Amino acid sequence: VFAKGANYIPQQSFLSEVTDADYEKLIDMAAKSNMNMLRIWGGGIYEKDIFYELCARKGIMVWQDFMFACAMYPGDSAFLNNVKSEAAYQVKRLRKHTNIALWCGNNEVDEAWHNWGWQKALNMSLADSAFIWGSYLEIFHNILPKAVELYDNGRAYVTTSPLYGWGREQSMYQADSHYWGVWWGLQPFEKYLEKVPRFMSEFGFQALPSLSTIRYFQSEYADSLYSPSLRCHQKHPTGFETIATYIERENLKPSDLKQLIYFSQIVQAHGIGMGIEAQRRDKPRCMGSLYWQLNDCWPVVSWSGTDVFGNWKALQYKVRELFRDVMVSVI
Repeated sequence: VFAKGANYIPQQSFLSEVTDADYEKLIDMAAKSNMNMLRIWGGGIYEKDIFYELCARKGIMVWQDFMFACAMYPGDSAFLNNVKSEAAYQVKRLRKHTNIALWCGNNEVDEAWHNWGWQKALNMSLADSAFIWGSYLEIFHNILPKAVELYDNGRAYVTTSPLYGWGREQSMYQADSHYWGVWWGLQPFEKYLEKVPRFMSEFGFQALPSLSTIRYFQSEYADSLYSPSLRCHQKHPTGFETIATYIERENLKPSDLKQLIYFSQIVQAHGIGMGIEAQRRDKPRCMGSLYWQLNDCWPVVSWSGTDVFGNWKALQYKVRELFRDVMVSVI
């Protein structure tokens, strides 16, 4: 089965605000976009049962991260016992959902430790580094796989996603890949044609949300290409600069906010569409395409295909087209 889908994050920053109707609307949108898998990202939450039930009704598999992401974790006995309790509770709670495709220990922690330069930046001693890495091994190579084996025997478990980062050659032929050479590395979209891994579990590009969503926090009197309020709703340190770089490569020159919204969305759809096509063309060597990200948790400029109010960006229409059962791709 070729996995077609996206990464999912919590639907609101305030979790109690999410209603059953919100879940139904979002999962229905994923199904209408011809998706068959959603990845619950390790920086979010273990979702309510209704999420899994709705996915099952719509034929959508769930990649389930444990809730660990982009950080190293303590190794003292109190914390490790807490992890054991959390893992046992969540695995026993969720194991009844037959559409959980796999359990994954964490998001990008192994890759971060080996390639993000934390040891040097924080001036860690060899003894501290050894203890921190030992704590990692205890959680993700011992506690969590044992919990899955004990309480959900037979379901797949992988220690981390990805095993190798996008700058390493192995990421193209071992395990799954988060390819961020496009966006973080400012590489051209055409790079997606050659950077096709065995399973693409993250790749993405930002676009502005619809004008109605921006009106939620900014009046027309404050409109400009990069207003202070827009910058407040853009949490990537060089997000607007990166968007501008790719827009310029397409020889587009926005003169006002409406054009910036439109251009950013068509560039996002064009780029991510190239990636999805390349990954689907490479079946059966590549067997999955999950872009970052399905949804938003607040009104924001982000990588999502739909904004926090459910408005579709151009990307979502492109995804619906490219995730059909049969895709015609000319190259």
